[in-house]
Amino acid sequence: MQLHHHCHLTYCTNIHPGEEWSPFFEALQHSLPQVKSRFCPDQPMGVGLRLSAVAAHTLARDPAALSIFQQWLNQNQLYVFTINGFPYGKFHGAPVKQAVYQPDWTTPERVVYTETLATLLAALLPAGMHGSISTVPVGFKPDLLAQGKLETAVQNLLKVAAALYHLHQKTGHCIHLALEPEPGCFLETTSETVDFFNTHLFSEGALERWRERVFDARGGDEKDRKSLSLASLKQYLGVCLDTCHAAVMYESSRAAAEMLVEAGVPIHKVQLSSALQVHKVDDVTRTKLASFAEGVYLHQSNIRENNNTEFFLDLPEALAAVQSHQELRSHFHVPVFFQSVDGLGTTQADLIEFLAAQNDNIYSTHLEVETYTFGVLPEPLKTATSEDSIARELDWVLERLR
Repeated sequence: MQLHHHCHLTYCTNIHPGEEWSPFFEALQHSLPQVKSRFCPDQPMGVGLRLSAVAAHTLARDPAALSIFQQWLNQNQLYVFTINGFPYGKFHGAPVKQAVYQPDWTTPERVVYTETLATLLAALLPAGMHGSISTVPVGFKPDLLAQGKLETAVQNLLKVAAALYHLHQKTGHCIHLALEPEPGCFLETTSETVDFFNTHLFSEGALERWRERVFDARGGDEKDRKSLSLASLKQYLGVCLDTCHAAVMYESSRAAAEMLVEAGVPIHKVQLSSALQVHKVDDVTRTKLASFAEGVYLHQSNIRENNNTEFFLDLPEALAAVQSHQELRSHFHVPVFFQSVDGLGTTQADLIEFLAAQNDNIYSTHLEVETYTFGVLPEPLKTATSEDSIARELDWVLERLR
């Protein structure tokens, strides 16, 4: 849905199961029209597409299937403007945990997958519109510690940025690649993210390497190279700010956005989400939190006392360590319309503050609600269909963006 200042609002279809293209398309055909009829029946609705590597490569090899999908989108007044390119493989029905970060940006598989998504997005975008792809924040932090790993990842990111430049020249569509900081990953906090971009991706050396990659394929003299400025590179590389992830790290999402803007790191996409939060854990809330410690997704958690934090990779480890007087936040994407969930708090207030600031500052024109956890919520909270809940989330966000 297009809002003021050319902003677009949607939800991420990673909630819908299906790793192969055919069953996933069937899920979209079932759910997207239902959400649209509830949320914006009288105008086109944007789609935040999630394609596994298998589904993406299927569509890329089958022009007829891609054409059928595009026709279906047009017939239903739907348009794709952003893709979640973070999870490469299976995302439903089996443990995902830290496997979601693989393959990371040190691998050729991540490069090929992302370039495939960009090509598909350029084919699906409406005329004159730019697109975004959110992706892994380089990788899982422990996997990047080996010597040479980071440099390989940087080179791969610059390689994809060059491919996005050529795709832009060919199709007229600018596709932004947006690294999504997440607890436990190489990019966890906003300060780490700013440092990484300005040291490794937006430095003079990185700009020159990007220029070399751009002109490797077609030559070009020194004047051509110099015409590709740092501002040009920033069209293709930036950040996806996830408000749940920021909140888990005890960052204000609004302050994180302002820090990125001040540092010159573009926010190409925002994922709107809330985390679980308990200000003072007791026996009752500990028991309720344990019901959210399911086995599919990683629920990174932070315990805080007197502004000192202790990080845990998953919720069970945090519950084993937390004391009764401490605060706990956990990476469990809860529906954004919940101020509290079964007596537990959420970080909804942080999201409300961010949306108010977004109205005034337009940190990003691509806004995507991302609650992929409806299927793993504790049973008492599963009170509506996912389509009803998604539409309710979008309505809640829209009210705060008006």
